[in-house]
Order: sequence, then C-alpha cells, then structure tokens
Amino acid sequence: MQIFFLNRSQLRLVLLTVITLIMASGVLINRERLSRRIFGVRSGVKLEGRLVQGMLPEELTGLVRAWAAKINREPVNAAYFPETGEIIPAQPGRSVKVAETVHQVCIAPPGSHLKLIIAELQPAITEEYFKPVYHGNPETSRVALAVNVAWGEEHLPEMLTILNEEKIKATFFLVGTWIKAFPDLTRELARHDHELGNHGFYHGHPLQMKREELKRLIIENERLIESVTGKIPVRLFAPPYGEISQLIVSAAAESGYRTIMWSVDSVDWKNPTPEILLNRVLTKIKAGDIILLHPTAPTKAALRDLIRGLREKGLEPGTVSQVLQ
Repeated sequence: MQIFFLNRSQLRLVLLTVITLIMASGVLINRERLSRRIFGVRSGVKLEGRLVQGMLPEELTGLVRAWAAKINREPVNAAYFPETGEIIPAQPGRSVKVAETVHQVCIAPPGSHLKLIIAELQPAITEEYFKPVYHGNPETSRVALAVNVAWGEEHLPEMLTILNEEKIKATFFLVGTWIKAFPDLTRELARHDHELGNHGFYHGHPLQMKREELKRLIIENERLIESVTGKIPVRLFAPPYGEISQLIVSAAAESGYRTIMWSVDSVDWKNPTPEILLNRVLTKIKAGDIILLHPTAPTKAALRDLIRGLREKGLEPGTVSQVLQ
C-alpha cells in the first residue's frame, strides 16, 4: 500500500476545503431554516388535523393534491329506467380547491386549524329535466313568448319588427327542415338575439319514435342550428305536435334538454280573429306562464296589442329561459 505525505501547503489547502464544505453545508441548512421561517406555514398550523407548520407552498400543494385525489368525485346525472319508470336522482360531485386551500393555509396565523376548501359540483342533468315544463316561476313578473316555427315564414319579418320596436326577446323553437329552407331568416332571428330553441330535426310524431330516434331528432337539429347561426341553441326542446310522454321527456333529458310545453295556448293555427286570440290569452295569463304562438296572420296582427295588454297587467313578455329563472 502506498502512503502519501502532504506538505504544509497541501495540508493547508485540504483543511481550507474541508472548512469551506462544512461552512457551506451549514449555510444551506440555515438557509433552508430561514426559508421555511419566512415562506413556510406558521407555527402550530394544522390542516385536517395534520400539523403542517414550516411546510413550503410547493410541499403543501403536493400534500393537498394527494388528498384531493382521494376526495374528488365527478357529479352523476339523473337517469331514467324505462323498464321500471324509475328516475334515479342526480348526485353532486366535489372537488378540492387546491390553490385556494394552499393560500389560506399559508396566510393562516399561528395555531390555526383549517379544513380543505371543497367545492360542490352540480350535475348537468337533474331530476327536473325528467319533468315537462308547463309554466315558469310564478314569483316573476314575466311571461314567455314561445313561438314554434315549422311554417309561416311570410309572417316572421313583421313579427320581428314588432318585437324589436317593443324591445322584446322571444323564444323561437325551430324545426330543422324549416331552418334548411330559410337559413337567412334563421340567422336573422339569431342576429337579433332571440332565444333559439329546438323543435326537432323534422316535424315528426314523437309518440311514434323510439328512444334513440328521439335523441337524434334533438341532437341533429342542435348541430344544424349551430352550423347555420354559429350559436349553440338554448337547451330547451318543444316536441312537435305538442306530443308528450315520459319516454319523450327522458330522451330530451338524456340529451341535455328540458322539455317545454305551455301554460296558455293561443290556438293561432286555427286562424282566429285577433280579438279572439287576445281574449283567449289575456283572460287566462298569470305570472310565469308560457304562451304558445306560431308565425300566423292572427298572431302577426295581434302581437303588438298582446304585448301592450300583458304590460297593462304588469307582465313583461320575454323568453322561456327568463321565466324559468
């Protein structure tokens, strides 16, 4: 074995190196302690019963994320089972708000005991989606103008003029075949910010359709409205012919839509006189009601007087979404 002897200068260099390393390690240790004292969680702070004092934000973030992975859950939509007729209730989800939790812990005074900040996540489809809507909120001062459009395009321009002059937005439920035939008029409705609802891709009989066909009736029309107007339609479905069943409502719900019926039917498609139409609506109307209309000659002739008659009763006409609030 070969033995090396150091001279005085070499020994001095080795000693200086060792001393420097010792001092550097001490500085690093003291630096970490200083960093935790300045930037770390204050003394005695607990999160969910666990002592987290001295933890740096990035360490605390890792801990909270680990807890979140065990706690977070997605919301569950309500569902309908046609075999039993049972509606399974929706279940809310939950999500740990990591950044907010970390921030609150980091600014907490010494000795604080904190909990994770958890947000409740609401399901997109609740049990209410599986019930047809016949009227809106009775506590509102509004009523809804629901205009089903499968024909009558010759009357729509003047109806739009009246609505614009009266500063009113209505809900127009459009059929896909009509949209294809009159894309410019469809875009005109959207341009004036009227609410565009779904009246089906074609004007078929929903009572004769199976579940998947009903869904296609809705979804294909949604895509058509968006492609023509550049806007996603409101998630409201008015079944063609006003046909209704639990299967129809459930298929709409599973597609993300509420099924809209009506409170007061103008029966304008039977070509009543404007006076009869006005009397039929104004004698029955209540706050939150949904008025069913079509683009007909009687509706066009009566529309301005209908709006003014509603306002005289303290009711402001608007969209279906507005009365559902």
